[in-house]
Amino acid sequence: MPMTPRDILGTAVFYAGMGAAVIFLLRLGTQYSIEKVPQDFTRMEPRLERGGHLFVNKRARKPEDLDYQDIIVYRRPMWKRTSAQYEFARVVGKPGDVVELIGSKLWRAERRDGKLETRQPIMEPYLNPRDRPGDFTAILVPRNTVLVLYDSRDHREALRNFLIPVRAIVGRVIR
Repeated sequence: MPMTPRDILGTAVFYAGMGAAVIFLLRLGTQYSIEKVPQDFTRMEPRLERGGHLFVNKRARKPEDLDYQDIIVYRRPMWKRTSAQYEFARVVGKPGDVVELIGSKLWRAERRDGKLETRQPIMEPYLNPRDRPGDFTAILVPRNTVLVLYDSRDHREALRNFLIPVRAIVGRVIR
C-alpha cells in the first residue's frame, strides 16, 4: 500500500523530533556530567559524601565563571593520581588575589579594577572547628590559576598542590 502525504509528513515530523532529541542530549552531555566522589576521598566531608554522585557544570571552567567558595572538580596531576582521576575542592582565590592562612582563619585581598583591595577575613561556616591547618604566608594567585582548599584542613600539603591551572578544571559542582 503506497504512503499517503499524511504518512510521509508524520514520518518526517517523527524523524525531525528524534534528531532534535539526539542533538539536545548530545549538547547536554557536553555541558553537564555526573561525577562520582572516590571512596577514599574524605577531604570534603561532610559536604561531599564518599561514593556519592555530583552534577557538574562543565561550562564553568574559567575563573570569571567561578565564585568564591564554589566547589570545583579538577583533574589530578599525573604524579598525584592513584585510583581516582579527579579531585574536588573549594575555590578560595582567583588570579590576582592575595590569600593567606593564619591559624585557622583565611584572609583574602581581592583584585578589582587592577587595584588590590584591603585584606578581609573569609567566613567559612562549612569548616570543622577542630581542624588545625598549617599556616601559609600570603600568596599571589598567578594568572590562569585558581587557589583551592579542602573543607577538611587537617591535611598538611604543599601549597603548590592547591594552585590549580584553569586547563585542569573540569567544572563547577551544582548544589
